[in-house]
Amino acid sequence: MKIHLCPMRRFAVGRVCWPAALVLLLAMLVSVAAMAPRAAAQSAGSARRPATVKPKSTGEAMVVRPIDPATSFPLLRVQVEGGKRFGPTQVAELAGLTVGAPSNRDTFLAAHQRLVDSGLFETVAYRFEKPSTENGYIVTFEVTETELYYPIRLEEIPASFEEVHAYLRKRDPGFDGNAAATEPGMKRYAAMIEEFLKSRGTEMKVRGLVWAEQGGNLSVMFRPDTPIPSISDVRFEGSEKIEPLELRRILIQTATGILFTEDRFRTVLNNEILPAYWAIGHLGVRFPKVEAVPLEEEKGVRVKVTVEEGEQYTLREARVLAREYREKDLLDLAKLPVGEEALWSKVAEGVKAIQARLKRDGYLNAKVDWEPKLDEPNHEVDLTIVVEEGPQYLFRALKIEGLDLVTEQEVRKLWSMDPGKPFNGLYPDFFLAQIQERQLMDGLGDARSKVELNERSHDATVTLIFKPVDKSPKPRVPLVRPQ
Repeated sequence: MKIHLCPMRRFAVGRVCWPAALVLLLAMLVSVAAMAPRAAAQSAGSARRPATVKPKSTGEAMVVRPIDPATSFPLLRVQVEGGKRFGPTQVAELAGLTVGAPSNRDTFLAAHQRLVDSGLFETVAYRFEKPSTENGYIVTFEVTETELYYPIRLEEIPASFEEVHAYLRKRDPGFDGNAAATEPGMKRYAAMIEEFLKSRGTEMKVRGLVWAEQGGNLSVMFRPDTPIPSISDVRFEGSEKIEPLELRRILIQTATGILFTEDRFRTVLNNEILPAYWAIGHLGVRFPKVEAVPLEEEKGVRVKVTVEEGEQYTLREARVLAREYREKDLLDLAKLPVGEEALWSKVAEGVKAIQARLKRDGYLNAKVDWEPKLDEPNHEVDLTIVVEEGPQYLFRALKIEGLDLVTEQEVRKLWSMDPGKPFNGLYPDFFLAQIQERQLMDGLGDARSKVELNERSHDATVTLIFKPVDKSPKPRVPLVRPQ
């Protein structure tokens, strides 16, 4: 039996009541038409009103507005991460930033480039942000500073060292007497020196280069941007106490081939020629004129040196300042020529005698310096020798390697230094030399000593290392008869 739910059975087709379906469809269309204007109004309202986020903690609405990085706001502050030599104030000055000035993305990009071009940093990165509670930007620079800093030197610059330093300190907030030994850093300082010279009426191109000083120390030298010639020959004029050829022989090997600047050459003169004159008592020797003459037959220059030997000095007074020794004992040991010609060769021998005494008494790290004070009008000199003994080391133990038990015992009997006594730093090598020279024992062969110092307990352990002579018979090489 079929049951129809449609009240108008004649319009029913199968199980579908078409009149009811039409009524339902019309109702749906009317409902949709009524909702459309409301949805459009809500959509328009949402476009006009900003999105709000309600924090759970306060229940208050926070307005979030996206910021265009090109929009300018005052610079609130500069922060630095990774800086050691340069703080926020110095980095801001290097970058050309001023707190309170209008800034935006382009401002910070240009500041970043200035820091990169300064040559003071290996890497530079930056970020900026605008806090929601403040009307301005905070910029943070992440930097890695270069570690290549050397003292500045000037060569042939028509200004005093102090004047150039003062100008660089004024122009560069990070200047402390040293320069970054990077190409951008040296170019930057060279440009500043050019500006300084131009302000004084001198037009000059300046360049910076890393310079190796005598003794291996490095510096950053600024000099005119002209080629530097090398030294091919050296000649001396005006010397009598020491022949010019002898002075040339002393200096020629050191000077030949080095790049010539007057300051550098005078350093070589002081290191090589001054000791020769001081050894014979001419402590006031001077070199008033140094001239570099270009050579036509070969590349380089010949340096002509004028010598003023001066008078021979007399050693008027000598003193020795030490903590652990009586002054008279050390003066008697040094045998300094007081009241006689101030021959510095004898003074050097006296200082060596004091150094040897300190080492024999266990003062292995002692320092001995001398301070001459010249009285030029009277041609006299006063000498003060300053001794810093340092800690005294004691002998702890003797070790022997490379010998059999019997021979080792014989060597120990000859060893005369007792444990707990001041360690004579000269004794181990002296002991081995005596054994070999006097041939006290056969078959010991080569030997050397090794000293191990304990810096905490200040004691010394000596190891004697022997390499016995190989007495085993060598294999015979068969004779080969000619064909």
